[in-house]
Amino acid sequence: MAHTEASFAALHGAPGFDDIDTVLPVVDAVNAYLVGAIRKEISVLRAERVTGMDEEQWQRAAAPYLSRVLATGRYPTLSKVVQDAAHPDAETTFDAGLDYLLDGIAARIAR
Repeated sequence: MAHTEASFAALHGAPGFDDIDTVLPVVDAVNAYLVGAIRKEISVLRAERVTGMDEEQWQRAAAPYLSRVLATGRYPTLSKVVQDAAHPDAETTFDAGLDYLLDGIAARIAR
């Protein structure tokens, strides 16, 4: 309850957040993003524990299979992601995603 109160109180009354009905979906969206990021991190840690391989080891082990699947041409966009994307670390990815979310919220509030 204290976390929920603090989340609502942090926004309510801030510019663009005078209406509590505006605060609620924003807090829900940010919380959903955080929960998704935490679940992703947990799944990576569980996979490491179960397989005994870190991410780099798993990628090397899966590379032959992934190469065969991508060579079929059925997944051209996924292929582009695997081969051409920057693949920043988890912290950078989290920060960028949160920036996108907050920028979208700011744009909507500004309308």
